[in-house]
Amino acid sequence: MSHSWFFLVFLAVIDISLAADTGDIQENQEDFRNKCTMENCFDLSKCRGKEPRKVFIHPYTVDPGHPEPSPVWRQILQCIRESDFYTEDPSEACLFVLGIDTTDRDRRSANYVPDVDSYIANLPQELWNDGRNHIIFNFYHGTFPDYADHNLGFYTGQAIIARASPSFQSFRECFDISFPLFHENHPYELEEVEENDMASRNTSYLVSFKGKRYVYGIGSGTRNLVHHLHNGKSIIMVTTCKHNNDWQVYQDDRCQSDNEEYEKWDYDTLLKESTFCLVPRGRRLGSFRFLETLRAGCIPVVISDDWVLPYSEIIDWSEAALVVPERLALTLPEILMTTGRKKVDLLKQKTVLYYRTYLQSITTITRTAFEIIFRRLDSL
Repeated sequence: MSHSWFFLVFLAVIDISLAADTGDIQENQEDFRNKCTMENCFDLSKCRGKEPRKVFIHPYTVDPGHPEPSPVWRQILQCIRESDFYTEDPSEACLFVLGIDTTDRDRRSANYVPDVDSYIANLPQELWNDGRNHIIFNFYHGTFPDYADHNLGFYTGQAIIARASPSFQSFRECFDISFPLFHENHPYELEEVEENDMASRNTSYLVSFKGKRYVYGIGSGTRNLVHHLHNGKSIIMVTTCKHNNDWQVYQDDRCQSDNEEYEKWDYDTLLKESTFCLVPRGRRLGSFRFLETLRAGCIPVVISDDWVLPYSEIIDWSEAALVVPERLALTLPEILMTTGRKKVDLLKQKTVLYYRTYLQSITTITRTAFEIIFRRLDSL
């Protein structure tokens, strides 16, 4: 048997061993990132002795053929740049933000930005530092059919993820931030509030919901059930199948009648005239409806198992919302009708308070995210 044969066998064994070691290392690194805390994945030395603490935004130039930053992302960056904690000098910074738009990571979306890994690879690596002290913002994770929330499609390292719709399985408590989902037309700055107290306003409906329903796929369960609760009087539950261009291909026997009933009701009026407003999960756990409900002074009834509610680190949502397990959706009328008047009044007061304090504008929302991190640092 030739020496060359032995040599080839030796190389093959080495390759297998190295591959196994590399796989173990990658698995160990991912396991470590999943257990990130402010103590082990954050460089506290960059923040000590720096008052006020500063935030630096990495430069970004849109590559040819790539989408422009979304309006929401542009507004978030504008909020940071207009804040008193913004700096153009990275040596002054305690926190760092990527300039590239990572808010939409659904590959089917027009706002999806590819090659985020290439952008990160071209950053000064002493600043990127495997993501330490970085906060990455994300609104939409995953894509059809499972919309998985554990992968943004690029390497996030040890960065803090400020994500809408996080699940308890993927959320790293006191490290990540459950970020609220809001439309681009959400007020940028504080808006004028009507003098009448929303918390004491009389309403016409016990509970309402007007929105899409999915005839197939993830998120379809609860929204396909709520029509059973609709009575057209105290409980308004109307849905439409009209979403996406191919909705008619998948329509069921109820779609036509549902669509007709849906058109009879005004969304904004329902929000303002309801004591409770249903916030069921969609394709993802979170919903624009949560903030829209709060803005209208309506008590959210969240039906979205496993959703970490926005800013729950500093907001006790049990004081301002009802969370109902998806399996109990059809018992909703009984739950709401047995909620006492005193509790309803307290819930409404907290609903208004939390919205005005933390969520009333894009500026407030953005600054609250950083204040949560600053508060953590003060406790270390």
